[in-house]
Amino acid sequence: MYLLASENSLKIQGFLNILKKKLGLLLCISMCMIALISFTEYGISWDEEYQRKIGLVNYEYIFSDSKELLTFNERDYGVAFELPLILIEKALNLTDSRDIFFMRHLVTHLFFLIGCFFFFLLIDFLYKNKLLAAIGFFLIVLHPRIYGHSFFNSKDIPFLTMFMISMYFTVIAFKKRSVFNFIVLGLCVGLLVNIRIIGIMMFAIILTLLFIDAIVKKELLKQTKLAMIFVLSSAFILYATWPFLWIDPINNFILVLKNMSQFRWDSILLFKGVFIKGTEIDWSYIPVWVSITTPIGYLLLGVLSSILLLFHFFKNPTSILYDSILRHNLTFLFYAFTPVVAVIVLHSVLYDGWRHLFFIYPPFIMLVVFWIDYFKGKIKWASITLLVLFFTHSIFFMVKNHPFQHVYFNQFATFSHPEYIRKHFELDYWG
Repeated sequence: MYLLASENSLKIQGFLNILKKKLGLLLCISMCMIALISFTEYGISWDEEYQRKIGLVNYEYIFSDSKELLTFNERDYGVAFELPLILIEKALNLTDSRDIFFMRHLVTHLFFLIGCFFFFLLIDFLYKNKLLAAIGFFLIVLHPRIYGHSFFNSKDIPFLTMFMISMYFTVIAFKKRSVFNFIVLGLCVGLLVNIRIIGIMMFAIILTLLFIDAIVKKELLKQTKLAMIFVLSSAFILYATWPFLWIDPINNFILVLKNMSQFRWDSILLFKGVFIKGTEIDWSYIPVWVSITTPIGYLLLGVLSSILLLFHFFKNPTSILYDSILRHNLTFLFYAFTPVVAVIVLHSVLYDGWRHLFFIYPPFIMLVVFWIDYFKGKIKWASITLLVLFFTHSIFFMVKNHPFQHVYFNQFATFSHPEYIRKHFELDYWG
Protein backbone atom coordinates (compact mmCIF):
# COMPACT_ATOMS: atom_id res chain seq x y z
CA MET A 1 0.00 0.00 0.00
CA TYR A 2 2.80 2.36 0.94
CA LEU A 3 4.71 1.52 -2.26
CA LEU A 4 1.60 2.19 -4.37
CA ALA A 5 1.04 5.56 -2.71
CA SER A 6 4.69 6.44 -3.19
CA GLU A 7 4.52 5.46 -6.86
CA ASN A 8 1.41 7.59 -7.40
CA SER A 9 3.09 10.49 -5.65
CA LEU A 10 6.08 10.22 -7.99
CA LYS A 11 3.78 10.17 -11.03
CA ILE A 12 1.94 13.27 -9.83
CA GLN A 13 5.23 15.02 -9.12
CA GLY A 14 6.51 14.07 -12.56
CA PHE A 15 3.34 15.41 -14.18
CA LEU A 16 3.63 18.68 -12.27
CA ASN A 17 7.27 19.04 -13.32
CA ILE A 18 6.31 18.58 -16.98
CA LEU A 19 3.47 21.06 -16.52
CA LYS A 20 5.84 23.61 -15.03
CA LYS A 21 8.46 23.05 -17.72
CA LYS A 22 5.94 23.52 -20.53
CA LEU A 23 3.86 26.22 -18.80
CA GLY A 24 4.46 28.91 -21.42
CA LEU A 25 3.49 26.59 -24.26
CA LEU A 26 0.39 25.42 -22.40
CA LEU A 27 -0.73 29.01 -21.76
CA CYS A 28 -0.26 29.85 -25.42
CA ILE A 29 -2.14 26.74 -26.59
CA SER A 30 -4.99 27.52 -24.17
CA MET A 31 -5.34 31.02 -25.60
CA CYS A 32 -5.24 29.57 -29.12
CA MET A 33 -8.16 27.29 -28.24
CA ILE A 34 -10.16 30.30 -27.05
CA ALA A 35 -9.31 32.13 -30.28
CA LEU A 36 -10.42 29.22 -32.48
CA ILE A 37 -13.94 29.31 -31.03
CA SER A 38 -14.30 33.10 -31.01
CA PHE A 39 -12.38 34.70 -33.90
CA THR A 40 -15.40 34.73 -36.24
CA GLU A 41 -17.28 36.98 -33.83
CA TYR A 42 -15.13 40.08 -34.43
CA GLY A 43 -16.25 42.64 -37.00
CA ILE A 44 -14.26 44.38 -39.71
CA SER A 45 -12.58 47.68 -38.82
CA TRP A 46 -12.34 50.75 -41.04
CA ASP A 47 -8.72 50.19 -42.01
CA GLU A 48 -8.75 46.48 -42.78
CA GLU A 49 -9.76 46.68 -46.43
CA TYR A 50 -7.10 49.31 -47.05
CA GLN A 51 -4.48 47.29 -45.17
CA ARG A 52 -5.28 44.35 -47.43
CA LYS A 53 -4.95 46.67 -50.43
CA ILE A 54 -1.41 47.57 -49.35
CA GLY A 55 -0.44 43.91 -49.30
CA LEU A 56 -2.23 43.19 -52.58
CA VAL A 57 -0.56 46.04 -54.49
CA ASN A 58 2.87 44.85 -53.35
CA TYR A 59 2.00 41.24 -54.18
CA GLU A 60 1.00 42.18 -57.72
CA TYR A 61 4.16 44.26 -58.14
CA ILE A 62 6.26 41.20 -57.26
CA PHE A 63 4.35 38.45 -59.05
CA SER A 64 2.85 40.24 -62.06
CA ASP A 65 3.55 43.17 -64.37
CA SER A 66 1.51 45.62 -62.26
CA LYS A 67 3.09 49.05 -61.74
CA GLU A 68 0.38 50.35 -59.41
CA LEU A 69 2.87 50.41 -56.52
CA LEU A 70 4.79 53.22 -58.22
CA THR A 71 1.85 55.63 -57.83
CA PHE A 72 0.01 54.01 -54.91
CA ASN A 73 -0.64 56.57 -52.16
CA GLU A 74 0.43 54.19 -49.37
CA ARG A 75 3.44 52.75 -51.20
CA ASP A 76 5.75 53.77 -48.34
CA TYR A 77 4.08 51.38 -45.87
CA GLY A 78 6.08 48.29 -44.94
CA VAL A 79 4.58 44.93 -45.88
CA ALA A 80 6.41 42.42 -43.66
CA PHE A 81 3.04 41.35 -42.24
CA GLU A 82 0.56 42.36 -44.94
CA LEU A 83 2.36 40.49 -47.74
CA PRO A 84 2.34 37.13 -45.89
CA LEU A 85 -1.40 37.61 -45.29
CA ILE A 86 -1.92 37.95 -49.05
CA LEU A 87 0.28 34.89 -49.67
CA ILE A 88 -1.87 32.87 -47.25
CA GLU A 89 -5.01 34.18 -48.92
CA LYS A 90 -3.72 33.07 -52.33
CA ALA A 91 -2.45 29.72 -51.06
CA LEU A 92 -5.86 28.91 -49.54
CA ASN A 93 -7.59 30.22 -52.68
CA LEU A 94 -9.86 32.48 -50.63
CA THR A 95 -12.22 34.59 -52.74
CA ASP A 96 -15.13 35.36 -50.43
CA SER A 97 -14.48 38.56 -48.45
CA ARG A 98 -15.94 37.02 -45.30
CA ASP A 99 -13.47 34.13 -45.43
CA ILE A 100 -10.60 36.48 -46.24
CA PHE A 101 -11.15 38.67 -43.21
CA PHE A 102 -11.80 35.72 -40.90
CA MET A 103 -8.42 34.35 -41.99
CA ARG A 104 -6.75 37.71 -41.42
CA HIS A 105 -8.25 37.97 -37.93
CA LEU A 106 -7.14 34.49 -36.96
CA VAL A 107 -3.60 34.85 -38.32
CA THR A 108 -3.16 38.29 -36.72
CA HIS A 109 -4.26 36.96 -33.34
CA LEU A 110 -2.16 33.79 -33.55
CA PHE A 111 0.87 35.92 -34.38
CA PHE A 112 0.07 38.04 -31.33
CA LEU A 113 -0.01 34.90 -29.17
CA ILE A 114 3.36 33.82 -30.56
CA GLY A 115 4.69 37.19 -29.40
CA CYS A 116 3.16 36.60 -25.95
CA PHE A 117 4.91 33.22 -25.82
CA PHE A 118 8.25 34.91 -26.53
CA PHE A 119 7.40 37.44 -23.83
CA PHE A 120 6.96 34.51 -21.41
CA LEU A 121 10.35 33.14 -22.52
CA LEU A 122 11.94 36.57 -22.06
CA ILE A 123 10.85 36.84 -18.42
CA ASP A 124 11.73 33.21 -17.68
CA PHE A 125 15.20 33.69 -19.19
CA LEU A 126 15.89 36.86 -17.19
CA TYR A 127 14.48 35.79 -13.83
CA LYS A 128 14.41 31.96 -13.99
CA ASN A 129 10.90 32.13 -12.55
CA LYS A 130 7.90 30.67 -14.37
CA LEU A 131 5.40 32.27 -11.97
CA LEU A 132 6.75 35.69 -12.94
CA ALA A 133 6.68 34.67 -16.60
CA ALA A 134 3.04 33.57 -16.31
CA ILE A 135 2.13 36.87 -14.63
CA GLY A 136 3.82 38.75 -17.46
CA PHE A 137 1.96 36.66 -20.03
CA PHE A 138 -1.39 37.46 -18.41
CA LEU A 139 -0.52 41.15 -18.11
CA ILE A 140 -0.31 41.22 -21.91
CA VAL A 141 -3.28 39.05 -22.91
CA LEU A 142 -5.54 40.45 -20.19
CA HIS A 143 -5.26 44.02 -21.36
CA PRO A 144 -8.80 44.28 -22.80
CA ARG A 145 -8.01 46.92 -25.40
CA ILE A 146 -4.96 45.17 -26.78
CA TYR A 147 -6.69 41.78 -26.77
CA GLY A 148 -9.58 43.15 -28.83
CA HIS A 149 -7.23 44.83 -31.29
CA SER A 150 -5.23 41.61 -31.64
CA PHE A 151 -7.91 40.25 -33.99
CA PHE A 152 -8.66 43.13 -36.35
CA ASN A 153 -5.67 45.48 -36.14
CA SER A 154 -3.05 44.29 -38.62
CA LYS A 155 -1.11 47.55 -38.28
CA ASP A 156 -0.23 48.05 -34.63
CA ILE A 157 -0.58 44.53 -33.22
CA PRO A 158 2.03 42.92 -35.53
CA PHE A 159 4.44 45.71 -34.57
CA LEU A 160 3.77 45.14 -30.86
CA THR A 161 4.28 41.40 -31.44
CA MET A 162 7.54 41.82 -33.32
CA PHE A 163 8.68 44.23 -30.61
CA MET A 164 8.21 41.50 -27.98
CA ILE A 165 10.06 38.96 -30.11
CA SER A 166 12.90 41.43 -30.71
CA MET A 167 13.12 42.20 -26.98
CA TYR A 168 13.61 38.49 -26.32
CA PHE A 169 16.33 38.06 -28.92
CA THR A 170 18.07 41.24 -27.73
CA VAL A 171 18.47 39.75 -24.26
CA ILE A 172 19.59 36.41 -25.73
CA ALA A 173 22.10 38.04 -28.10
CA PHE A 174 23.72 40.19 -25.41
CA LYS A 175 23.91 37.22 -23.06
CA LYS A 176 25.49 34.76 -25.51
CA ARG A 177 27.25 37.29 -27.77
CA SER A 178 27.56 34.87 -30.68
CA VAL A 179 27.49 35.65 -34.39
CA PHE A 180 24.42 33.47 -34.89
CA ASN A 181 22.38 35.24 -32.21
CA PHE A 182 23.18 38.68 -33.61
CA ILE A 183 22.17 37.49 -37.07
CA VAL A 184 18.81 36.34 -35.65
CA LEU A 185 18.45 39.62 -33.75
CA GLY A 186 19.23 41.58 -36.91
CA LEU A 187 16.58 39.68 -38.88
CA CYS A 188 14.00 40.36 -36.16
CA VAL A 189 14.78 44.07 -35.94
CA GLY A 190 14.81 44.37 -39.74
CA LEU A 191 11.28 42.96 -39.87
CA LEU A 192 10.31 45.24 -36.99
CA VAL A 193 11.46 48.32 -38.94
CA ASN A 194 9.61 47.04 -42.01
CA ILE A 195 6.31 46.75 -40.12
CA ARG A 196 6.65 50.24 -38.63
CA ILE A 197 9.59 52.55 -39.31
CA ILE A 198 9.62 53.62 -35.63
CA GLY A 199 11.31 50.26 -35.03
CA ILE A 200 14.52 52.05 -35.97
CA MET A 201 14.55 53.18 -32.32
CA MET A 202 15.40 49.63 -31.21
CA PHE A 203 17.99 49.40 -33.98
CA ALA A 204 19.72 52.52 -32.62
CA ILE A 205 19.57 51.37 -28.98
CA ILE A 206 21.18 48.01 -29.80
CA LEU A 207 24.04 49.74 -31.61
CA THR A 208 24.43 52.12 -28.66
CA LEU A 209 24.68 49.20 -26.22
CA LEU A 210 27.30 47.52 -28.41
CA PHE A 211 29.28 50.79 -28.49
CA ILE A 212 29.14 51.05 -24.69
CA ASP A 213 30.36 47.46 -24.37
CA ALA A 214 33.20 48.13 -26.80
CA ILE A 215 34.43 51.02 -24.63
CA VAL A 216 33.84 49.50 -21.19
CA LYS A 217 35.04 45.98 -21.94
CA LYS A 218 37.83 47.20 -24.23
CA GLU A 219 36.62 44.83 -26.95
CA LEU A 220 36.45 47.22 -29.87
CA LEU A 221 37.13 44.60 -32.53
CA LYS A 222 34.67 42.01 -31.18
CA GLN A 223 31.82 44.47 -30.58
CA THR A 224 32.39 46.14 -33.97
CA LYS A 225 32.15 42.72 -35.61
CA LEU A 226 28.85 41.99 -33.84
CA ALA A 227 27.55 45.45 -34.76
CA MET A 228 28.39 44.93 -38.44
CA ILE A 229 26.71 41.52 -38.45
CA PHE A 230 23.63 43.03 -36.81
CA VAL A 231 23.48 45.94 -39.27
CA LEU A 232 23.97 43.75 -42.34
CA SER A 233 21.36 41.16 -41.33
CA SER A 234 18.87 43.94 -40.46
CA ALA A 235 19.44 45.70 -43.78
CA PHE A 236 19.25 42.44 -45.73
CA ILE A 237 15.83 41.39 -44.43
CA LEU A 238 14.50 44.96 -44.49
CA TYR A 239 15.25 45.43 -48.18
CA ALA A 240 14.44 41.84 -49.15
CA THR A 241 10.90 42.15 -47.78
CA TRP A 242 10.02 45.71 -48.82
CA PRO A 243 9.36 46.15 -52.59
CA PHE A 244 9.09 49.95 -52.30
CA LEU A 245 12.76 50.09 -51.33
CA TRP A 246 13.80 48.06 -54.38
CA ILE A 247 12.81 50.95 -56.64
CA ASP A 248 15.22 53.48 -55.09
CA PRO A 249 16.92 51.99 -51.99
CA ILE A 250 18.38 55.16 -50.50
CA ASN A 251 15.94 57.92 -51.43
CA ASN A 252 12.84 55.83 -50.74
CA PHE A 253 14.09 54.91 -47.27
CA ILE A 254 14.70 58.61 -46.57
CA LEU A 255 11.17 59.32 -47.84
CA VAL A 256 9.75 56.75 -45.43
CA LEU A 257 11.56 58.42 -42.52
CA LYS A 258 10.30 61.83 -43.63
CA ASN A 259 6.70 60.66 -43.94
CA MET A 260 6.86 59.12 -40.48
CA SER A 261 7.57 62.53 -38.94
CA GLN A 262 4.88 64.24 -41.05
CA PHE A 263 2.03 61.75 -40.98
CA ARG A 264 -0.78 62.58 -43.41
CA TRP A 265 -3.97 62.64 -41.33
CA ASP A 266 -5.92 65.76 -40.34
CA SER A 267 -9.44 64.51 -39.63
CA ILE A 268 -11.55 65.26 -36.56
CA LEU A 269 -11.44 63.33 -33.28
CA LEU A 270 -13.16 63.58 -29.89
CA PHE A 271 -10.84 64.13 -26.93
CA LYS A 272 -11.81 65.31 -23.44
CA GLY A 273 -15.21 66.40 -24.70
CA VAL A 274 -13.89 68.56 -27.55
CA PHE A 275 -13.82 67.84 -31.29
CA ILE A 276 -10.36 68.71 -32.63
CA LYS A 277 -8.11 67.84 -35.55
CA GLY A 278 -5.49 65.13 -35.15
CA THR A 279 -2.88 67.80 -35.87
CA GLU A 280 -4.08 69.90 -32.92
CA ILE A 281 -3.94 67.45 -29.99
CA ASP A 282 -2.13 68.65 -26.87
CA TRP A 283 0.63 66.95 -24.87
CA SER A 284 -1.84 65.04 -22.67
CA TYR A 285 -3.34 62.93 -25.47
CA ILE A 286 -1.25 59.77 -24.98
CA PRO A 287 -0.89 60.02 -21.16
CA VAL A 288 -4.66 60.42 -20.80
CA TRP A 289 -5.55 57.58 -23.18
CA VAL A 290 -3.08 55.18 -21.56
CA SER A 291 -4.22 56.08 -18.05
CA ILE A 292 -7.95 55.60 -18.74
CA THR A 293 -7.74 52.42 -20.85
CA THR A 294 -5.21 50.31 -18.93
CA PRO A 295 -6.23 48.41 -15.78
CA ILE A 296 -5.26 50.60 -12.82
CA GLY A 297 -3.33 47.88 -10.98
CA TYR A 298 -1.03 47.42 -13.96
CA LEU A 299 -0.44 51.18 -14.17
CA LEU A 300 0.25 51.55 -10.46
CA LEU A 301 2.93 48.87 -10.26
CA GLY A 302 4.54 49.99 -13.51
CA VAL A 303 4.88 53.59 -12.34
CA LEU A 304 6.20 52.54 -8.90
CA SER A 305 8.72 50.25 -10.57
CA SER A 306 9.89 53.07 -12.85
CA ILE A 307 10.59 55.24 -9.81
CA LEU A 308 12.39 52.36 -8.07
CA LEU A 309 14.52 51.68 -11.14
CA LEU A 310 15.52 55.32 -11.55
CA PHE A 311 16.38 55.51 -7.84
CA HIS A 312 18.79 52.60 -8.21
CA PHE A 313 20.32 54.05 -11.35
CA PHE A 314 20.95 57.53 -9.92
CA LYS A 315 22.23 56.00 -6.68
CA ASN A 316 24.82 53.98 -8.59
CA PRO A 317 24.97 54.90 -12.32
CA THR A 318 27.86 52.56 -13.07
CA SER A 319 25.74 49.55 -12.06
CA ILE A 320 24.34 49.57 -15.59
CA LEU A 321 27.74 48.33 -16.76
CA TYR A 322 27.79 45.10 -14.72
CA ASP A 323 24.20 44.46 -13.56
CA SER A 324 22.48 42.88 -16.58
CA ILE A 325 18.99 42.91 -15.00
CA LEU A 326 19.25 46.62 -14.21
CA ARG A 327 20.66 47.34 -17.65
CA HIS A 328 17.90 45.51 -19.48
CA ASN A 329 15.22 47.13 -17.36
CA LEU A 330 16.61 50.60 -17.94
CA THR A 331 16.40 49.79 -21.66
CA PHE A 332 12.78 48.72 -21.17
CA LEU A 333 12.15 51.96 -19.29
CA PHE A 334 13.55 53.86 -22.27
CA TYR A 335 11.32 51.92 -24.70
CA ALA A 336 8.25 52.54 -22.54
CA PHE A 337 8.57 56.29 -22.03
CA THR A 338 10.79 57.80 -24.74
CA PRO A 339 8.21 57.34 -27.55
CA VAL A 340 5.64 59.16 -25.43
CA VAL A 341 8.03 62.06 -24.84
CA ALA A 342 8.95 62.05 -28.54
CA VAL A 343 5.36 62.37 -29.81
CA ILE A 344 4.77 65.21 -27.34
CA VAL A 345 7.93 67.11 -28.31
CA LEU A 346 7.47 66.52 -32.05
CA HIS A 347 3.73 67.27 -31.96
CA SER A 348 3.09 64.02 -33.82
CA VAL A 349 -0.28 63.36 -35.44
CA LEU A 350 -2.19 60.79 -33.38
CA TYR A 351 -5.75 59.46 -33.39
CA ASP A 352 -7.82 56.42 -32.39
CA GLY A 353 -6.49 56.45 -28.82
CA TRP A 354 -2.97 55.18 -28.19
CA ARG A 355 -2.97 52.22 -30.58
CA HIS A 356 0.01 53.67 -32.48
CA LEU A 357 2.04 53.28 -29.28
CA PHE A 358 0.78 49.86 -28.19
CA PHE A 359 4.39 48.69 -28.50
CA ILE A 360 5.35 50.63 -25.35
CA TYR A 361 3.15 48.33 -23.29
CA PRO A 362 5.35 45.16 -23.19
CA PRO A 363 8.45 47.06 -21.96
CA PHE A 364 6.21 48.80 -19.42
CA ILE A 365 5.05 45.39 -18.21
CA MET A 366 8.67 44.29 -17.86
CA LEU A 367 8.92 47.05 -15.25
CA VAL A 368 5.97 45.52 -13.36
CA VAL A 369 7.79 42.17 -13.43
CA PHE A 370 10.94 43.85 -12.09
CA TRP A 371 8.91 45.27 -9.19
CA ILE A 372 7.50 41.87 -8.23
CA ASP A 373 10.90 40.19 -8.45
CA TYR A 374 12.63 42.94 -6.48
CA PHE A 375 10.59 42.60 -3.30
CA LYS A 376 10.23 39.64 -0.98
CA GLY A 377 7.57 38.83 1.58
CA LYS A 378 4.49 40.98 2.07
CA ILE A 379 5.09 43.59 -0.65
CA LYS A 380 5.71 40.89 -3.25
CA TRP A 381 2.57 38.92 -2.43
CA ALA A 382 0.47 42.04 -1.98
CA SER A 383 1.49 43.08 -5.50
CA ILE A 384 0.64 39.65 -6.92
CA THR A 385 -2.71 39.66 -5.10
CA LEU A 386 -3.49 43.11 -6.53
CA LEU A 387 -2.72 41.88 -10.04
CA VAL A 388 -4.85 38.76 -9.59
CA LEU A 389 -7.78 40.98 -8.58
CA PHE A 390 -7.33 43.08 -11.71
CA PHE A 391 -6.89 39.93 -13.82
CA THR A 392 -10.26 38.77 -12.52
CA HIS A 393 -11.85 42.13 -13.29
CA SER A 394 -10.36 42.15 -16.80
CA ILE A 395 -11.59 38.62 -17.51
CA PHE A 396 -15.08 39.54 -16.31
CA PHE A 397 -15.15 42.62 -18.55
CA MET A 398 -13.76 40.77 -21.56
CA VAL A 399 -16.27 37.93 -21.31
CA LYS A 400 -19.23 40.18 -20.57
CA ASN A 401 -18.44 42.62 -23.40
CA HIS A 402 -17.17 40.13 -25.99
CA PRO A 403 -16.35 40.91 -28.80
CA PHE A 404 -16.01 44.60 -27.87
CA GLN A 405 -13.01 44.34 -25.55
CA HIS A 406 -11.38 47.21 -27.46
CA VAL A 407 -13.76 49.75 -25.91
CA TYR A 408 -12.53 49.10 -22.36
CA PHE A 409 -12.19 52.05 -19.98
CA ASN A 410 -10.94 51.75 -16.41
CA GLN A 411 -12.34 53.32 -13.24
CA PHE A 412 -10.53 56.61 -13.87
CA ALA A 413 -12.93 57.23 -16.76
CA THR A 414 -16.04 55.54 -15.39
CA PHE A 415 -16.26 57.12 -11.93
CA SER A 416 -18.49 59.93 -13.25
CA HIS A 417 -22.02 59.80 -14.67
CA PRO A 418 -22.86 57.05 -17.22
CA GLU A 419 -22.74 59.37 -20.24
CA TYR A 420 -19.35 60.86 -19.37
CA ILE A 421 -17.25 58.55 -21.56
CA ARG A 422 -19.54 58.76 -24.58
CA LYS A 423 -19.48 62.56 -24.50
CA HIS A 424 -15.75 62.92 -23.91
CA PHE A 425 -13.95 60.12 -25.77
CA GLU A 426 -14.29 58.04 -28.92
CA LEU A 427 -15.71 54.56 -28.45
CA ASP A 428 -16.11 52.00 -31.25
CA TYR A 429 -14.35 54.26 -33.74
CA TRP A 430 -13.10 51.30 -35.77
CA GLY A 431 -16.61 50.52 -36.98
